[in-house]
Amino acid sequence: MVFKILVHRSTLRGDLLITMVNGISVLLGIFLLYGLIARVMGVEALGELLLVRRTALTLMGLLLIGMNIGLPYYIGKEGDQAYAANALVLYLFVTIPLVGVLSGFLYLGGLPGFPKALVPAFFIMAAGYAMQYLAYGQLRGHLNMLAANLVQLVGIGLIPLGAFIIFKSAGVGPILIATGLGTFFFAGVVYLTKMGRGYASLDLKKAGRLLAYGFRRVPSSLAQFVLLGGVPLLILSDTGHADIAYVNAGISLIRLFMVVVGPLGIVLLPRISRALAEGRQAQVGHGLELLSRGVLFVGVPLALYLSMNHLTITTIWLGAEGAEGAWIVQIMTLALPFYLLMEVLRSPIDAASTRGYNSVIYSASALVLLICFYGLKTVGLASVTAGTISFVAGQITASMAGIYYANRIYHIRILSRPFGTTILGVAALAFLILHILSVSVSGPAALLIGGGILGGALSLYFFKSRADWVVGVRAVVLAR
Repeated sequence: MVFKILVHRSTLRGDLLITMVNGISVLLGIFLLYGLIARVMGVEALGELLLVRRTALTLMGLLLIGMNIGLPYYIGKEGDQAYAANALVLYLFVTIPLVGVLSGFLYLGGLPGFPKALVPAFFIMAAGYAMQYLAYGQLRGHLNMLAANLVQLVGIGLIPLGAFIIFKSAGVGPILIATGLGTFFFAGVVYLTKMGRGYASLDLKKAGRLLAYGFRRVPSSLAQFVLLGGVPLLILSDTGHADIAYVNAGISLIRLFMVVVGPLGIVLLPRISRALAEGRQAQVGHGLELLSRGVLFVGVPLALYLSMNHLTITTIWLGAEGAEGAWIVQIMTLALPFYLLMEVLRSPIDAASTRGYNSVIYSASALVLLICFYGLKTVGLASVTAGTISFVAGQITASMAGIYYANRIYHIRILSRPFGTTILGVAALAFLILHILSVSVSGPAALLIGGGILGGALSLYFFKSRADWVVGVRAVVLAR
């Protein structure tokens, strides 16, 4: 039974459905977990836990030297299991020492405000999640998306929830350690089982390819760390863990909606690599243009919906204490369409070349975030306010740069004038509807009614519009 799961392959539509359902399950579980921690252990404890967790997760690309992308890329392109054995060797002799060096840096006070008592937990959690990313990437490369999604569900959803239930009275440290150990052993067993006798196929040339591919993406990994994990660390020395929790909650809320586009990038990267190798670049470009427009069409009104209902959302999620940091969520959720768009563009840009265009995109975006942060602090804004605004600026820059490179690589035009007019009209209509509702209705009722009206209006446009891009998206989504 276990072996069948590890070798199971589905159709593209089946993979998308499985990945989307799994993404919803995992992220709703995380959403529930954070709410429980805030209520049972307090917002300060949630801030500490999220600080360690997000630091570890956003550093994965760097700690794995890009193998989280390179492993599925090469396995998907060449179908050679030898890459899995070489990736495991690199994990043991490169990734684990890097985790150790980083942990030592944190323990010696390299990051002011990072709790020294949680450094051992950080080491174990980072090592565990790195193993999970490898297992996930290996299965993705083989297009075994059922098994890959089960690894995500257990490692990110079930193990942390179980650790909280068992160790909630012991504190944040034991919860993180139990999570890291559980994830490491589970993902390790999956990885070795799938690899089978691949350990006998060690090849230094393939290890060199993995390293070369990954090294080109180290700047991208560092920049992504700044974009997603940098703001909490930048404000760490100037504010309390409660504000850190609110900032991380805002980031988590945005990432919750990766279930809309995340499955596409996850499922499509190996397939795009093969399509490009077969010379079908125009087909890939056309699909990317349609997908990008669909994401903006949904993402813009969704961001306004979340931002204008920020107080209700944070209170329901984190309890009464959540109201104090609701304004942070209000600003950060405006970055949603830009973040989702870049998530869509990232895999096709990665698959098109080994040059590492995403490194340029994310490096420029991280630089904008840092300049914006320190510039706003210089003019007198509080660190948490400067960080919140800078986060949005960084995401906007990343998406605009992503559009530029996607247009250049695939010879497409994502933001045409007619489409831009449509998006502006959708945004204006969404704002008007939500503003009228906010005057007449409040609380969960406004959340439900507003969601229903917006969802109905967008669905009506999707099914009735004759715009070329809508017809194209409709043909793909509704194809039999």
